[in-house]
Amino acid sequence: MENTKQKKTFRIGELSKLFGISTDAIRYYEKVGILKPKRNAENNYRYYTLDDVRKMLTIRELLSLDFSTDQIRQFQENRSIEKTQQMLKEELSVVNAELVSLFEKKYNIETRISAIAKSLSLKADETVRCLNFEARDCLMISATNLPDDYVDYFVTRYAHLHQNRIDTIGACDCYTLDLAGSNPDSLYYRTKNIFFFSQNQLYQANYTLPEGRYLSLVYRGPLTRTKELMPRLFEYAKAHHLKIMGDPIEMCRLDEYETDHDEEFITELELPVQ
Repeated sequence: MENTKQKKTFRIGELSKLFGISTDAIRYYEKVGILKPKRNAENNYRYYTLDDVRKMLTIRELLSLDFSTDQIRQFQENRSIEKTQQMLKEELSVVNAELVSLFEKKYNIETRISAIAKSLSLKADETVRCLNFEARDCLMISATNLPDDYVDYFVTRYAHLHQNRIDTIGACDCYTLDLAGSNPDSLYYRTKNIFFFSQNQLYQANYTLPEGRYLSLVYRGPLTRTKELMPRLFEYAKAHHLKIMGDPIEMCRLDEYETDHDEEFITELELPVQ
């Protein structure tokens, strides 16, 4: 048996076994020019030298650091301390950019989880409460009435036209309601606009809900309940001698963007008062 310590050349199968990779992978490295085995003149078999073993070590290391085969080929053809430092620094810049992107994604996901948890913590007991809100920055999608079926279309179109990212999962889609213009036989109120509100503002705001006092009622269940429960806000305002300062707002805290089950929907109705 040949002594491994004195072995000068290796067949493709031996190299494959040594590095624990397929022979097809080794052939691919040859195809892209980062490995250049010699050929046996008698049988045309590939054979690999100890220098090829060194190259394979380098290939494996650089691939594990996400270098491309083209980068590895260029490095193999022109190796120097300066080139090595330059290549590693360039890849470090790429990794740092990826880390920034990952942290942004992490924050975005955490924000959605937090928003959903906050909505679930609301007391959806259908009690009217008088609350004071600071000014709330929002993103107005349409300042006119939209049929429900067209909301997602206009959201997508707005995002495309304005290059303004709009996240829907964990955000709150809101509607200013046109009670006077609504069909009394419809299960839903007519809307005057559609806008999005997020506690952590996952968008570039273009509209603000003014600070002030609002009557608030939170309920759980299908959106058809808005028309059933809205009169309670007006009755409360009348009973407590509050002046109504604007149209009521339907804030869909949790809806079809988060669940298919309308019994899980959480909606807040608000009415500005003074």
